[in-house]
Amino acid sequence: PIKYIAMIIDTKEISSRIKLGSMLVVLVLVAVVVLDLIFRWVPNFILVYVCIGLFVVFEAYLLMKKFNYIYYNSDGFKIILKYTSLGMFSAGNYKLEIPKKDFVRIEIEKSIAGMRKMVVIYVRTPNGIAKFKPISISVLSDKELEDMMSDLESIKR
Repeated sequence: PIKYIAMIIDTKEISSRIKLGSMLVVLVLVAVVVLDLIFRWVPNFILVYVCIGLFVVFEAYLLMKKFNYIYYNSDGFKIILKYTSLGMFSAGNYKLEIPKKDFVRIEIEKSIAGMRKMVVIYVRTPNGIAKFKPISISVLSDKELEDMMSDLESIKR
């Protein structure tokens, strides 16, 4: 019998901080814009333009990083990978359940000057090798990513 060692990675804490932080930034910027429109702190709407610029830069950064909540579990005979976008304008919960015997390999892709880390998973199917679309793992720390990759390498054998 094949014995597998289980590993669980759950990014709930950092994902919650990212989501809450992005909501607070938007709320503060909107409050500053509204208060400036009411009290006219700065002439010629300069503060409004600055806040809009900050919002655009902040959202562009989040869009480039493409943060996802990640839950990885290799306990049992399946690899389970759940991910949910943390972006303001995106939605969807996704779940991959891959039998360990069908797992072929995983590759890391970096894009946008190395800011976004993505994984591509390959599995064996009756029709050959299937490639899943890239999944952003930018939220994972280097240690978590290293642990997940070594766990998947041990399963690959």
